[in-house]
Amino acid sequence: MKVETQPHGHITVVVPHGPLVSDELDDLRRSLTSSATAKAKRIIFDLADVPYLDSGGIELLLELCGPDVLPHQRPKIAALSETCREALELTNSQRRLEVFDTVENALRSCQR
Repeated sequence: MKVETQPHGHITVVVPHGPLVSDELDDLRRSLTSSATAKAKRIIFDLADVPYLDSGGIELLLELCGPDVLPHQRPKIAALSETCREALELTNSQRRLEVFDTVENALRSCQR
C-alpha cells in the first residue's frame, strides 16, 4: 500500500492508497512512526482513496483514534467512501471515531 503524508502546519494528513486490510496495514503503521508524522501535533486520515476496509483496518482505526487516546492526540478521519462508512456503521465503530465529510472540514476542526 502506498501511503503519502501531507504537512499542513502542525497537522499532518495521512493519505493511504488502497484497501485497509490486515495484510496491508504494516505500511500505514510505518508511515505513522516516520519522523515527520510522529512530530505532528494532529493527524488526519484522508481515506478518499480507500475503497474498503476489513476487520483489521477497523481495529487499527479504533486503536489509533479510539477513546483510549487522549482527545487532543486523537486522529480524525475524513472522506470515507460509502463502503467504508457502511462497514464502520455495521460494526458500530463510527460513533467511536471523529469522522468528517472532507479533509478541509477536518482541518478546520483542528483550528478550534
